[in-house]
Order: sequence, then structure tokens, then C-alpha cells
Amino acid sequence: MSFLVKIVANFSRDLLKVLVSPEETFKAVKDKGLENQGLYLYIFMCAFLGFMLGGVVSAITGVWIVFPIAFAVVVTVIALLKLIVWAIISHVVAVFVFKGEGSLTNTIKLMGFSAAPFILGIFALMTLILIGTIFTSAMLFVIMYIWAIIIGSTAVSIEHRIGFGRSFLSVLGVPALVIIGVMMLVGVFQ
Repeated sequence: MSFLVKIVANFSRDLLKVLVSPEETFKAVKDKGLENQGLYLYIFMCAFLGFMLGGVVSAITGVWIVFPIAFAVVVTVIALLKLIVWAIISHVVAVFVFKGEGSLTNTIKLMGFSAAPFILGIFALMTLILIGTIFTSAMLFVIMYIWAIIIGSTAVSIEHRIGFGRSFLSVLGVPALVIIGVMMLVGVFQ
């Protein structure tokens, strides 16, 4: 039993480190060669968040066991695809626009740590289920996404050695401009 307590304590400590000081944490992770932990964290947090989301649907529909498990799998698969696409775009922008030096594999792994703020999403779903606080839950989700972008930007900054401003543009700025441009082109051709 103490082994399980130790694992949970270490996980909580590491999660807090990523949330409070992502730059220092990523430097330590890279020094120790523990980049894979980013993917493990991402998979765990997405599965747990999906399970919680399935719990909300189960509470509404009354089908208890099917939705949480299905949502955990679906959310995890979709989130992993999103992470890979987000990391590829961020990596390409960091390397070709800002002359970054990192690898795509490590970019994906380190950006996996951007799931650390998902703890706020889990808390938001819990407050929605237990108390029914729609506004508070929505605000927690907004904070979660902002924090995830900051952690993703820090990951790209550390991996590619391009500074936070350029990494922020790699993670959010340039991809947002591309998406807006594509939407405008689609609108023109309709």
C-alpha cells in the first residue's frame, strides 16, 4: 500500500512542478532524459478527463458504465491526434521560421506536459456534476486552456532554444493565422 501512496505523491509533486515552474521542470526533464513522461501524463490526464466527461453524460442519460469508458478512449485518441498535429505545426514553425534546433519527437513529448492544467478541467467537471456551476466550470476550462498554451510554449522554447515569445508564436500565433487564412479562403470559395 505504501508503494501506491509513494507513486501518487511523486505524481502530485511532479504535476505541481510543471504547473508552477514549467521552464525549470522541462530543463530537468531534458537533463534526465525523461521526456516520455510528458506523453504518459498527457494520456493519463486525457483518459481521466474523458472518463469524467463520460460521467456527466452518464448522469444525464442513466447509462452508467458505457459512457465513461467510451469517452475515456475517444477523448484520449482525439487528444493524442490533436497533440501530434499541434506539435508538428509548432515544430515546423519553430524550425523553419525561427531557426529552432529541437527534434519533432521531443517536441511532441514535452508538449505532452501541457496536459498538466487538465486538473482544472477535471475540477471543473466535478463542480459541474456536484454543484451545477456552469459559469465557474466554464471559467476553469478557459484558465485550463490558457495555462496549457503557456506550458506548450515553454516546452517549445526549451526544446528549440528560441525564447518564449517566438515559441508562443510557434504554438499559437502562426497556427492561428493559418487557420484564419484557411477559413477566409473557404469563405471566398463558397
